[in-house]
Amino acid sequence: MTELFRSATGCLQEAGWTREPPPSTQDGVPSALHTAPETVIRWVSSFSLLSSSDETVWFLSRRDYSTGAEGAFAWNECEQLSIQAATTDDEAVAVSRFWKRHLPILLSVRHGYEYLAVRDDGAVVHGTEPEFEEAVVVFSHFEDLLRYINARPARRDHVVDRLLFDASRIPDTTLGH
Repeated sequence: MTELFRSATGCLQEAGWTREPPPSTQDGVPSALHTAPETVIRWVSSFSLLSSSDETVWFLSRRDYSTGAEGAFAWNECEQLSIQAATTDDEAVAVSRFWKRHLPILLSVRHGYEYLAVRDDGAVVHGTEPEFEEAVVVFSHFEDLLRYINARPARRDHVVDRLLFDASRIPDTTLGH
């Protein structure tokens, strides 16, 4: 699995992402990660920073899930925004119920707020504002996301490409240009 992590971060770095190694010592697993799959815990522990060149898209690191982590955005920023937007107790309960089953692993502010999260069954979902909880499955398993990054497909029309590889700057080859 370590090789999969290394090659995925290498591919992101080739695409202009910044990676900083994890701290040499790490505290215990933050409570936010207690129910996360072991692979996800190992992934978020494999770097201290992993962000796009414009710093508008980033994978959350183990440190980000700590309650005392500093930063402009909390690891559960989307949940917090949805709770604030809830107009009834029932809506707030539904939001909380959704986020108990979903762990954000990537946040983006490039084209508005959006995220990738790992659902409690291991699937990776994508959601956007304003209805963060209307998420769509993009990969059946977290490892599939990493394999996709490693594959760096020539045709980039997947929602993940826009997040990770800034598809807006990729020339459109489907029109014969």
